[in-house]
Amino acid sequence: MASGGGRAMNKKLIIVLAIIFFLIGGISAKILSSSFASNHVSSINVEETIDYMTVNNPVKIMLEAKINEIEMKKAEEEEKRRLEEAKLEEKRKLEEKRLEEEKKLEEAKRQEEKKAQEKEQLEKRDLKVAYLTFDDGPSKTVTPKILDILAEYDIKATFFVIGKMVDVNPDILKRIYEEGHSIGNHSYSHNYSKVYKDMDSFLGELISADNAIKRVLGEDFETKLLRFPGGSHAEYKKKFVKKAEELGYKIYDWNALNGDAEGQLLSKDKLIQRLKSTIKGQKKLIILMHDTDAKTTTVDALPEIIDYLKSEGYSFEKLE
Repeated sequence: MASGGGRAMNKKLIIVLAIIFFLIGGISAKILSSSFASNHVSSINVEETIDYMTVNNPVKIMLEAKINEIEMKKAEEEEKRRLEEAKLEEKRKLEEKRLEEEKKLEEAKRQEEKKAQEKEQLEKRDLKVAYLTFDDGPSKTVTPKILDILAEYDIKATFFVIGKMVDVNPDILKRIYEEGHSIGNHSYSHNYSKVYKDMDSFLGELISADNAIKRVLGEDFETKLLRFPGGSHAEYKKKFVKKAEELGYKIYDWNALNGDAEGQLLSKDKLIQRLKSTIKGQKKLIILMHDTDAKTTTVDALPEIIDYLKSEGYSFEKLE
C-alpha cells in the first residue's frame, strides 16, 4: 500500500504531466491550425514537433531558468558566506595581534617597574632613614605636645601603645591615627611578671591590647606592629617571639635611643647627647623614646633631635 508521502508525490507528478501534455497539445493545435489556415495540406514536420516537445519546450525552458536562478542565488550566498568568513578570520587575526601587542606592552611595563623598584631599593640602601618611635602612651599631657612638634616638621612617627592607656586616653589614640602615624601593640599592662608569666598570659596581653585599640578605631583596624616590653632579646623571651611571629606580628626593637628611660627627668641636653652617642654612623635608625606623662624633657629635646638628624642627612619615616 502506498504511503501518504508516495501519494502526494504521485499527485504532483500527475499535475506536472498534465501541464506538459496541455502545453504540448496547445502547441500541436497551433501547428495544425496554421497548416490548415494556409489551405495547404501537408504532413506535420515530426522533427519540429519533437523539438517543441523537448529542446524548445516552454516548461523545460522555464524550469531551466528557475534552476539557473536558484543556482545563481546559491552561488551568491556561498560567495557572501565566504566573504563573511574571511572578514571574521581577519578580525580574529587582528584581535590576536592586538592581544599579543598588549601582552608585550604589559610585560615591558612589568620589566620597567621591576627595574625601577630595584633601582629604588638600591638607592634606599644608601639613604639615611630615622624612625622615631614612642612607647608606653598615649599620654594626655605629653603625647599631644609630641604630635604638635611632628605636625610642625611634617614627620610621621610610630607609637607603640599600652592597652590600658588606650582605655584611659582614647581621644589621644584617635588623634594619633587621624594624623597619619603608625600604631603598634606594646601589651595591655606592660607588667613584666604578667606579660611573660606563661604563653597564655602573653597571648592574653596581646589580644587585650588589640581589642582596646579596636574599641577606639573600629573593628576593621588591625596592626601587626609589636614591641615587647623591655625588648625581645632576652633568652627567656625566645618562645614568645616565635609565637608572635607565627601569629603574623612584626617585632621591632631599636638600635638608637635618647635615654629617657634611664633616669627621672633627665635634662634635654643629656637626652640629645645620649642620642648622638647611639647613632654610631648607622644608616637606618629605629629610635626609642617615650611619651608617658613623666617624659616632659623628651618633648623639650625632640625639636633639637629632629634638627640634628636632618643635619646629618636623615629622612624620617614611620614603621609599616
